[in-house]
Amino acid sequence: MKYFVLFFMLGIVIIILSGCSAGEIVSRNYYILEYYEHTEMENLKLEEPFDYSVMVLTTHIPQTYNKRQIVLRHFGPRITYSDNDIWGVKLSEIIPTLITKRLSRYNIFKHVQQDFFEEPDYVVTTSLNNIELYETELLRLARLNIDFYLSKDVEEASIVRYSVNIEKVLPDEEIETFVQTVNEMILGECDKFIIKIINHFSEKPIYEEYLYTYEEGFDSTLIEIPDEEIISEGKGLLLLPAITRSDNEPYYKILDKYGYEISGKIGVPVPLMKGTYSIRYGSGNEDQMMKKTNIEIVPRYKKIVEPDWGCLLVDIIDEKRNFANVQYELFDAENGESYGFAFPADEEIGELEKIWVLKPGLYKVTINNEPFNTYRDFTTVFVEINKVQKLTIVVDTDEEGNPTNMIGSGILEKISLEALLAKLKFSSAIHANVNFNSDNEFDKDNPETTITLNTQLDNRLIYDYDPFHYTMKNLIEVGTTKGTDTDFRISSDEIDFKNTLIYYFLKNIGFYGRFDANSHFFNENSYDTKDFYYTKIDKSGDIVEEEKFDDEVEIKSSLFPIILKEGIGINYRILNHSRANLSLRAGFGLRQDFNNNVYELAETYTDTLDDVEHRTYKEQESTDKTGTEVSVVGNFQLPFGLTYSTNADFLFPFNKDETTVMEWENSINLRLFKYISIDYKLKLENKKPEIGDEYIVEKHTLFLRITYFLR
Repeated sequence: MKYFVLFFMLGIVIIILSGCSAGEIVSRNYYILEYYEHTEMENLKLEEPFDYSVMVLTTHIPQTYNKRQIVLRHFGPRITYSDNDIWGVKLSEIIPTLITKRLSRYNIFKHVQQDFFEEPDYVVTTSLNNIELYETELLRLARLNIDFYLSKDVEEASIVRYSVNIEKVLPDEEIETFVQTVNEMILGECDKFIIKIINHFSEKPIYEEYLYTYEEGFDSTLIEIPDEEIISEGKGLLLLPAITRSDNEPYYKILDKYGYEISGKIGVPVPLMKGTYSIRYGSGNEDQMMKKTNIEIVPRYKKIVEPDWGCLLVDIIDEKRNFANVQYELFDAENGESYGFAFPADEEIGELEKIWVLKPGLYKVTINNEPFNTYRDFTTVFVEINKVQKLTIVVDTDEEGNPTNMIGSGILEKISLEALLAKLKFSSAIHANVNFNSDNEFDKDNPETTITLNTQLDNRLIYDYDPFHYTMKNLIEVGTTKGTDTDFRISSDEIDFKNTLIYYFLKNIGFYGRFDANSHFFNENSYDTKDFYYTKIDKSGDIVEEEKFDDEVEIKSSLFPIILKEGIGINYRILNHSRANLSLRAGFGLRQDFNNNVYELAETYTDTLDDVEHRTYKEQESTDKTGTEVSVVGNFQLPFGLTYSTNADFLFPFNKDETTVMEWENSINLRLFKYISIDYKLKLENKKPEIGDEYIVEKHTLFLRITYFLR
C-alpha cells in the first residue's frame, strides 16, 4: 500500500511536468540587417560627388563570428551560440550592401558598386571583428568591433582607415532590440568613416571629426519593429524603459498634437500613429511631473526615451528586520514640496513596492506625520539619473512590538537591477545564551538538569522570486557546562543545516525539494557522579574497550553521527501572511544516519559485591531509510512580542520492520528588551533504545538570549 501511494504521487508529478513541458514549443527566430533611411545625415550628402569609382568588397569576418547563430558573450572569455536566434542574412554580404547604399545615398563617389567589370579607382574593405550580445548579471550590451578601409587596391596600404570598438546598453531583454541596435550602430559608424573620406578628398577638412559622436549623428533610440500589423497601420512604438525592471512601474501620459491624452506604463511599449507627441511622467502632481516634447514616432520603429529620471524605493523595518507598517511622506529637499504619502510594501503577502519616479536631486523623507521642516524622524536621500536608490528606514518598537520613532536610515547597499528582481536576503546573528536544560533522553523518569552558557551563530538566506522560493537555515551552536564537582565540559554542540527549494506552479501549491544535514564538532562523553565499569563493543561484535573503570565514557566521535535528510513532494501553503506562515508538505523522503564510533548503552547491571555499576555500550549501525514523509512548518508573530515557530518532521518507512521517525521542534521567543529575549525550545523525538520500551524524548531548553546582528 505504501509503495502504491509513492508511485501514485510520482505519477502525478510526472504527468504535470510532462504537461508543462509539452506546452512549450521553442520556435526559431531569424533576424536581418537593413538600411534605415531615417538615420541619414543630411549634411553629409554632397551636391557634386568625387569623380572616382569605388568597389565595396565582401566583409572579412573571423570564423568565431561568421556563423548563423547570434553570438552571446558572457563574463570573461566565454561565448555561446544561440540555438533559436539566427541571422537570416550573411553578415559578410549584408554589411557591404549597407555601406554601398550609404555611399550612394550620400552621393560621395561617381560610381559605387559591389561588382565591377573594370578596375575601380578605389576599394572599400571592412573587417568585422566582433558583433555580439554581451550578457552579465547586471546588464546587457550590444557590442560592435569593426574596421573600415579605403585603399587603391586590396594589396596596398589604406589611405583612409576608421576603426571602432563600441558597446551600447540595451534597454530590454528582447533579441529584436539587440539586432536593431547593432544595425543602427553599423550605419552610424559608417557615417563617421564617410566623414574621414570627405575630409581626405577635400582640399581641407570640412568636418571636425572629434565633435561628431554616434549619438549626435542620428537618433540611436529608434528601434525597428518587425510587426506586420503595426507596419500596415503605419504605427510605431514609444517606450520609456523601466530602470527597475519590475512589474509595478507607474503610468505616464502621452499627448498628441491635438491634446488627446493616451495612458502608457513605464516599461511597456505603446503603439502610436506616425506623428509628434509629448509626454508627462514622474511621481507627484501635474506640476511636479517631468515633460518631453517633439517626440517623433516613425512607422515600424520603436522610439526609446533615454531616461533622465531616477527611481526611489522606501523600505521600513524594525531592528529585527521585520516589516514595519509605517506611513512616510516624500518632500523635495530644495523647495519643500510634498510628493505624497505612502506605506512600505509587505512583500511577504505579495504587495509590490511603490516606485517613485523622480527628477535627479535631493529628497527628504519623514515618518509619523512630521512636516517638511522637522528635525526629528526624517532622513534625506539623493536620487541619481538612470539609477535606483533603495532607502531603508529602521524604526524602534514599544513593548508590544508597535513601531515608534526612527532610529536609523540610509542606503544600506547598492541596489542593482538584478538585486531587485532576485529578492535575495541574507541575515546573520550571534546569540549568547544562559541555558537551563532538562533532558530525559537517557532515563525516562529521571531527567538531568544543568545550567549552561552557550553561543550560536545563526545564518539565514531567502531567495524569493516567483515561482521559486528557496530558504537556507544554518545554526552552529557550542555550549559549556560546569557543575559543582566538575570542570568545564562541552554540553551543547550542534551543526544544523536546512535547505528547501519550492517551485509554485499554483499560487499556494508547488513542488518542493529539501536537503538537511546535522552533525557536531567535538567528541561527546557520557558522565556520572561516581566511577563505573564499562565495556565497548563495535559493530562486528569485537570488544574495543573492556572493563574500564572511570566516571566518563566517550560515546560519540567528532562529526558523527552525520544525519542527512532528503525529500521531494508537494508543498501546500496554508497561511501566507506577514505575521503567520504555515505550510504542509508530503512526499517521498530519505534519511541516512552515518554512525562511526557512535555508541549507545545496551546493557547495565550492578555488582552486589562491590556495589559498582557495569555498563555495556554497543556501536550503532548506520541506517538508511526511505518512506513517505510529512512535514508541517510554521512561523507566527503573536502579540506582546511573542514569536512561535514549529517544524514537525515524520518519516513513515516503507519497510514495516523499521521504526517511524518523528522529530518536532517548537520555539517560543519573548522579547524583553532590544537585544535581550527569553527563548524556550521543546524538541520531541521518538526513541527506541536497546534497553526498555520505545518512548518520546523531550528536550527542554530555556535561554536568556542576547543577540547581536552581524548583518
